[in-house]
Order: sequence, then structure tokens, then C-alpha cells
Amino acid sequence: MVVLPNDDVSRQQRRSALHNLNSKAWEGQKNLFQTSKSLDSSLKKNTAFIKRLRTSINADSSNLFLKDISTLSLEKYLSEIISAASEGLGKCRQTSEIWAAVEVISALHQRFSTTFTPALILQLLRGFSGPTKDELSCLNAEQREKEDSSRLVKHRGLFRLLTEFWFCGIARTSEDAKAVADAVATRDNVQKTKKFKDIAESDPLPLEILKELLNTDHKDFFYLALVVSFIKNYGNEFLGLEQKRTERASFNEDGGENAEIVDSNKKEIADLQTLLVPPTVQRKFNKILELYYAALGRYLVSQHKLIKDQEKRNNAAYMRSGEIFEDRQANYDKMLKTEEKMIASAQVLADALGTELPELPEDDPKSSTVQLASFSFSRLSNNSDESESSIWDDDEQKKFYEDITDLRIRVPQEYFEFEKKNMTETEGESNNNNSIVETVFENNEALENIDDFDDHDDFLEDAQSIDDENENLKISNQSIGAQVDAIINRLPDMTTRELVDQIAYDFSFLNSNASRVRLLRSLQSVPKDRPDLIPFYAKLIATLGKYIQAISDPMIKYLQNQFRSLLRRRSGPAGADRHLSEARFRNIWYLSELVKFKIVPNHVVFNCIKLLLDSFGRSEIETLCNLLESCGKFLLRNENTHDTMKTMLDILWKKKSAQNLEARERVLIENAFYLVNPPERPAIVQKTRSVIEQYIRKLIYFDLNKRSYSQVLKQLRKLDWNDKHTCDVVDKVFEKVWKVRYGNVHLLALIASCLMRYHENFSMRLVDSVLEDIRVGLELNLFKYNQQRIAQVKYLGEMYNYKMVVSSVIFDTLYTIVGFGHEGNRPQPGKFVQLDPADDYFRIRLVCTLLETCGGYFSKGSANAKLNLFLSFFQYYVFTKLMPLPMDIEFAFHDLLQMLRPNLKTCSSIEEAAESLTDAMATTFGSLDINKDEDEEDESREVNYDDEIEEDDADVDVAYAAEDLSAHGASEESSNSDSDSDRFDSEYDEDDVQRGRRSDPLEDEEFDRELAKLLSEGLESRKSERRAALDVPLPLIRQQPQPAYSVIDLTNRDKDGDDNLTRDHHSQGPKNMQFRLLTKKGNRQLVHKVDVPVQSSIAVSTRMKQIEAEQERQRIKSYVLNYEKTT
Repeated sequence: MVVLPNDDVSRQQRRSALHNLNSKAWEGQKNLFQTSKSLDSSLKKNTAFIKRLRTSINADSSNLFLKDISTLSLEKYLSEIISAASEGLGKCRQTSEIWAAVEVISALHQRFSTTFTPALILQLLRGFSGPTKDELSCLNAEQREKEDSSRLVKHRGLFRLLTEFWFCGIARTSEDAKAVADAVATRDNVQKTKKFKDIAESDPLPLEILKELLNTDHKDFFYLALVVSFIKNYGNEFLGLEQKRTERASFNEDGGENAEIVDSNKKEIADLQTLLVPPTVQRKFNKILELYYAALGRYLVSQHKLIKDQEKRNNAAYMRSGEIFEDRQANYDKMLKTEEKMIASAQVLADALGTELPELPEDDPKSSTVQLASFSFSRLSNNSDESESSIWDDDEQKKFYEDITDLRIRVPQEYFEFEKKNMTETEGESNNNNSIVETVFENNEALENIDDFDDHDDFLEDAQSIDDENENLKISNQSIGAQVDAIINRLPDMTTRELVDQIAYDFSFLNSNASRVRLLRSLQSVPKDRPDLIPFYAKLIATLGKYIQAISDPMIKYLQNQFRSLLRRRSGPAGADRHLSEARFRNIWYLSELVKFKIVPNHVVFNCIKLLLDSFGRSEIETLCNLLESCGKFLLRNENTHDTMKTMLDILWKKKSAQNLEARERVLIENAFYLVNPPERPAIVQKTRSVIEQYIRKLIYFDLNKRSYSQVLKQLRKLDWNDKHTCDVVDKVFEKVWKVRYGNVHLLALIASCLMRYHENFSMRLVDSVLEDIRVGLELNLFKYNQQRIAQVKYLGEMYNYKMVVSSVIFDTLYTIVGFGHEGNRPQPGKFVQLDPADDYFRIRLVCTLLETCGGYFSKGSANAKLNLFLSFFQYYVFTKLMPLPMDIEFAFHDLLQMLRPNLKTCSSIEEAAESLTDAMATTFGSLDINKDEDEEDESREVNYDDEIEEDDADVDVAYAAEDLSAHGASEESSNSDSDSDRFDSEYDEDDVQRGRRSDPLEDEEFDRELAKLLSEGLESRKSERRAALDVPLPLIRQQPQPAYSVIDLTNRDKDGDDNLTRDHHSQGPKNMQFRLLTKKGNRQLVHKVDVPVQSSIAVSTRMKQIEAEQERQRIKSYVLNYEKTT
């Protein structure tokens, strides 16, 4: 009775015992296997033994085989026994069967030795031969796969069996079968033996077989499973795995030796393994497997690349057509499955050899970039929060498209299964009850064949028409129908996420076939004047379509068919073309919104892009750009569509470069392209600023407003104005007025005027800088500086309002703006000037801005005459430009004239403007005394400014802050606008303005009190005087205008022309002095002119009185001026 080993110790001990007996049998010793004294040679029992040996070698029959071997006479049947044994051994797969075979073959080997074993080994080695190429060519793929699988199982069993034979000493090397193989006459066997001829005699049989199999298996690694099985079953014996584990376990984590004693059983097993498999043999096995593993690693890397390429091709095919061919998908699945198995097997082999698996190339979504058309498209991972935020513009947009309400939480399940129940109940009438998709698109043929485009989009209504005769689509319950109509009527008011969710919730309880059709009609008919509803309609479809596919699927098909129909249409009349463009825009926007809700499959939108790129006409470019602007960034930043989208963008850019497109079309493409894929820009280097600079910038650029300007002024006065760096910072901040909010420019001018009293050099530098900047802007004339130039001229106007500059500076600037760059500073029509082309109207806007700011104060005195002259000249300049003027420039020009001179006649041609300019110049130069002081101007400015202060509380606050800061060093708010106006009136003085400083408000108040007291005393003293009978004010007599001169005469005069004219006019001398006699006739006063000779006493007396009055006025004036200087 033989007991098969069932643990490692007994197995190794049994191998050792059998190895000793079988080695003795090879040496020729007899009687190693005990047989009966009388052997049975009957044909029946021997034939039964051979038959049983061929079919059933297992653990249950092993004892019976051993008994028959010891009792039967088998010498006459050795050839049959060898053939049957080789066939029976080829069927052994399990461990118990293999060990039973080892016991049986060991018994036969010990009894018959060299007459049996070499032939059996030869037969088993022949089992490793494979089919020829001719045989494989006759098999199809499925048959070949089955044949390879069965052959691998057979080879794996034979290899394990021969390995056990080697352990037990039955098989030694292939040389044992050499003598038997040479005696065989067949050509195939001769060739087979030649393969083992050159193998070294010292190599054991398992090593020779493994070499033969693995050296030819570097193409598809067919025997990788055999290697894995070999490692699992014999890794401890041939590779020393257990010894390696023991060595690793004998050291603790700190690297010192472990104090625990190794189990005695493991030591015994290790000793037996060393006896059976010497270390030299183990090293040979390790060397073979290392070479095989190196080739396997290279194969895995190349195969992984092929799989990735196939995956990309499959994705591209899916994006193009929406499906992948079955054979291609099956091939990909097979490659993927094979790779997974090979990686698992390679992992076992790597663990046995103590190495790591090779790194397989993977696409890194965070860092991989693809260079296409000289642009880089960055792939962003959906797993990172940063990439998700980059897809959407802000968190609100992200919530809108990603936070979809789950209706199952609030709506019972049965409302979503209504359609399924309805189909079950009406199964017998299924032919009449069509689906919604078929119902909505039953007229698609009419849609495809329409040739004429209607202004009312009738072709879209035809696509939405439903057969009215289909009774199944009518809502039988009128109350439900009314509720559905109420929901449909609420759709145009659906402008928030909450309203969308509420409508979806309400409709879920009314879900039916007919209700869905009516809802689809409304969703497909977006009002033409309400394209803003499209995102909310798409969100409603996404919310309902999550559980009601009969909503989303028909809508997608409708938009697809509509897109194809619109794409085939060509432009018609102007009105039809406009309506067609609007229809295309609504369609592509609707589709894009559904794409962002992930309702439209990716292949649908990429198919639309491909169709647009193929046509690439004017209308196709507009539609494509609308699509890219709507969902292009989403497709490029999404991981699933990134590769396809970047390819589409590359094609778009190449087409744009290759074709001769109009400028408008090129701009459309560039805008859409850069919106989807913005160019990379270097990081902005933060400018280093000192603490004081940051503080001053904060005060002026951020804190300054109508309520805080007084505090800002106090802080600025506290600065160290003796520090050069601080002064430079203040100058720079005040000069860059364009960085201040436009509404705060007047506040900046107010603060500058308040600082002018304490820091005169600062005000002079500021004014000079502003004037220089205005002139530099005229010299450069660059569009990017237009906004700065507008702020500068407004700043200058506010400086005049706050008495930092005089009127002559304003008029010089106005004439510089109009005439700079022209020959002689005189614009001429039809003459090209590089700095002021005829089609450049920006100088007109500058003049309008400056006069709108301060022109209201030029209403009296010499400033009034100067402004009249400039307005005439300005009209002449406007007509030197190309006509007609742009609408905004024309409106600004007429608004300026209406504000400053409502009664001024507007010229309609350049000839009329030139004539008006000639008359204005004659009038102005004839009546204007250029040596006259600007008393009237300043007085008018003060009066008008006081009126403005009374109308604007903000200006009242400004005046109060200036006075209070100058008097007490602090500012307080005041609600009494009248008192503020009085303070402001007393604050400024004409001479102070000309000197660039202001008088002390306390001294002004003292002066006003003394003057009022003096006037009141004079009034009291004159009450007792007797009033003359004719003591009435004389009427105002207008002076006669001087002779007019033409524009040519005035412009050609020299600088002393006016003086010469005046001198010639008075050289003759007057002979009479004219008096006016006032008489009264009834209630009517009459004035009579009386000419009196200048030599008469009355004329001489009157002249002397005038001279004395003038002298008195000059004396008082000089006294006041001298008093101011002394104080």
C-alpha cells in the first residue's frame, strides 16, 4: 500500500527515497522492485493492464498498478506499455495524478530500467512538438485559438511530469533518449533529436526543456503561463524562493538578526532541496528566467503602446460616427484582456526574480501637451478642482451646469414608469401607438426637401407638427391638459435655477405620452426675441431627461435634423438671410448648451464641427464660431473630448491660414480660437513699491470719494513734503489722472488746488505736466491713449474751475488741440495731415470734453468774446473733417453748442463756417481791448461758480473743505449750502489767483465787516441829504461797433496792427464832447444828444472830474495792494 505525500516534508522525503532507488536502477542493480516468484503472462491481464495504463492513471488506481507490475510478466509487451504510458501520462494534470504516475513509472523503471525509461522519455519529449505551418494555415482563428490553448495545457502537464521524474531520478538528461532516438528511422524524429544534440550533458532535463521552449518564445510569449506554473510548483526547489524569504525574514526592520529560531521543518526541506537541486543548477535556471523576463518587459511596453494607439483610434472613430465597429472593439478587448493576463504573470515572474515590473507609458493628463499649428493645447484632469474651475467661468456657472436636481428624491417612482405601464396595457395596439420620437419626426422628409425659406420659419414648424388624427396623443383628462398648458405658459418666465427645478417637479406628476409631446413642442419653439431662455430650456431637458429619455432623445434628434437642414440652405434675400442666420444661431446655441449639460453625445457635436469645417463658407464660419464660443472651452478642457477637440482646432487654424478669407471672417475665427484656447502669457511681475507710495496710491486711487476727500487732504498735508521721494510720488500720482475713477477727477483737482496754497512748486509742476501730457498725446496720436487724453483735458478744465489756471491757458490749449500739426496752425480742408487725418475725429471729442467741463464760466467779459471766436473757429475746424460726422461725435458737438451758446447759429457748410469765422474775428478784434484786465472774467467766473455751488451740494462741500482746512487745519461737514457759498465767495481773490495763492479767510472776514460798517455809516449820513429832482440812473447806451475786417486782413496783419489802427483813428482828435440830455414828457423819458465843444467850460469841468475819479480809484487800489503785501 503506497501513501501519496500531501505536505512539503513528506514530498521531499519521498522524492529523495525514489531518487536513490531509481539511480540504482540506472546503475544496473536488480531486484529493486519486489516481484512475485511466478509472474502471470496471460494475454487478458496484460492487455487489461496496458488499457488501464492508457486511460486511468490516478491516485485511486496507483496501488492496483503497482500490484499488477509486481505480478504480471510484462517483458513481451514493453513497446505497448511505453506507448500506453506516454499517452496516459499526457492526460495527467492534477498533483495527485502526477504523483500516482511517478509511483507507477518508478516501479516500471526499477523493474525494466534502460529497456523501458529511455524510450518513454523520448515519447514524452515528442509531446512538446507543435503543429506545422501547413497545419496551422488550415485552421481559422477560433480553431487556432482552441488548438493553442489545448497544446499549452498539454505542455504544462508534461513539463511538470518530467520535472517530477527528474526529481525522482527517472529522467536525467536528454542523452538517455539519444540512443533510442537514433534507432528511429522517421525523418521527423531525426530532426527532433538534432535539437537536443548540442545540449550540454550536465544540464538536467527540465533545464534543457525550458531552454528549448523559452529560446523560441520571444514573439508572443506563448509559454509564459508554463513559466508561471513552473515557478508556483517548483520555485522553492529551482529558484530558492523559500530560502530567500527565510533570509529576508531573518532580519528585523532595523537590519539586525532576528532572535527567533527558524522552524526545523523548513531547514530539513532546504537541506533536501540542496541535495536534489545543486546551487549551480539554480543559478542556471535564474539566468534563463532573467533573460526571458527582460524580453517580456520589452514586449509589454510595446504592446501597451499598441493598445493605447488602438484606444485613441477607437475614440476618434466614436467621435466621428458615434459607434465603433464590432471587430475593432472585439480586437481591442482581446488585446486588453491579454495584456492584463500577461501583466499578472509578469508580476509573478518579477517577484520570483526579485525585480520590479517595467513602467508602462501612460498619458499624464496634467502635464501632457500636444503642439499643433504652433499652439499648445493643455489637457486638464477632471479630478482636480483647479481644472474643473477652469472649464467654467465662475462657481455660479459651474453650479448651473453641474448641479442637476434629482427628481427621484421628491417624485415617486411610478410617475417615471408611466410610459412602460402604458405600453404593457396597450400591447395589442402597439402598431397605432407610435413613440414620441417617431411622432415628432414623422415629417422629416418634408424637412429635408424644403427649398424655399420663409421669414416666419415655417419649415421649423413643419418639423414639429404632429398628426392630429393620432388619438393616443390626446389628453383625455381636461384638468391634466390645463395643468400642462399652465406649465407651458410658465416657460418664458423660467429665468432662474429654482424656477427650472420647480417646473420639472410639477411636470413629473403630469408625465404621459401626450404631455411630453406638448412639452417638446414648446421646448423646440424658442421665442425668436428670447434667445436668453435657451440655457434654461436646456437645463429643464437635462433635469427631466435624466429619468425620462423620451424628452432628451427626441430633442437631440430634432436639433440634429434642424442643423443639417439649415446647413444645406444658402443665402437668399436680405430679410431671409437675416432670419436664416438667427435660426442657425439659435440651433447651434441650443445644441451647445445641451453639450455642456452632457446630454448630447460627443460624436454628435464633433460631427457638426466636421460638417462645418468641410463646407467652411461664410455662414459655416459664423456658425462654427458661435459653437466654439458656446461650448468650445468645455470640449477642450474635458478629458474625454480633449484630443478630438484639439485636432478640430488644428484643422480650423490650418484652414484659416490656407484660404483667402475676408478680414471679418479671420477676426471671427481668431476670436473664437483664442477664447477657447487662450495663448500662454508669462506671469505678471509685481512692481515693487515703497510703503509711502503704496499709502499715497491707496488714498488717491481707492479711498478718494465725495465723502472722504477732506480726510484724504488732511493725510496728504501730513506727509513729509521736504522728502524728495515723497514729493516725487505725490507728483506721479497726481499726474496720472487716468488711473482715478472718471467721476473723481474733479475731486483730485480740488485737492490739488487746496495743496497749492501750501506747496506752490507742486502746483506748478502739476500744471506743467498736464499741459505737456496733452501735447505729447497730440504728437503721438495713438488710439490706446485716447482714454488717458480724455481724462487729462477734463483734469485741466477742473483746474480752471478751482482757479489753478487762468482762461488764457484754457484757450491756448483749445487752439493747440485744434491746430497742432497743421501748417501755420490753421486747418485747411482737403489737405492731409499725418497727426490729424480727416477721418480722425478724436480732437473734436477732446475740445467738447474740455469746454463741457469749464466752458460755462466763459459767459461774460473778454472770455465771452474769446469763446465766441473759438466756437466759430471750432465749427470751421469740424467742417475740415470728412462728412458726415460719426453719430456720437455729431451729438457731442451739437450738445456742446446748445449748452454754451443756445442762440448760436449752427453752420451747415464750410463756406458758411468760414464766413461766420470772418465776422467773429472782425467783431472780436474790433471791440476787444487786449490790454484790459480780466476783472470781468473773474467776476463772471465767481458769480457763475457760486450759482453752480448752490445747485450742487458736492461743490458746496468742496468749498467748505478748502476754507476749513486752510483756516483751522481740519474739515467738517456742513448742511447749510448758503453759508458755504458765502464762505467760498470770500475765499478767492483775483490777485491771489494770478499769484497762484489765496488770501487768509479770517482777514477777508475782517475786511468784509469793516467795509459793511463803512457803507452803513455812509448810508446813515446820506439819509438827511436832499435828493435832486432828476437824480435817476442814466440809461445804458450801447457803443457803436468798430468797422469789420476780413479774415485775410486780420490774419495777415503784423503784431502791432491793432495798435496802428487805434493810433490812426485817434490821431485826428475829437472836436466836440457829446452829452446826453434827459427830459421827461408825460411818463416817458427822452434822451437828446448834445455836442459841446471840448474847449467849453462844461466839457473841461466834466473831463477833470473823470480824471479825478480815475485817480481816486487807482489810489484806493494801490492802497489795498500795498496793505496785502505788508500783511
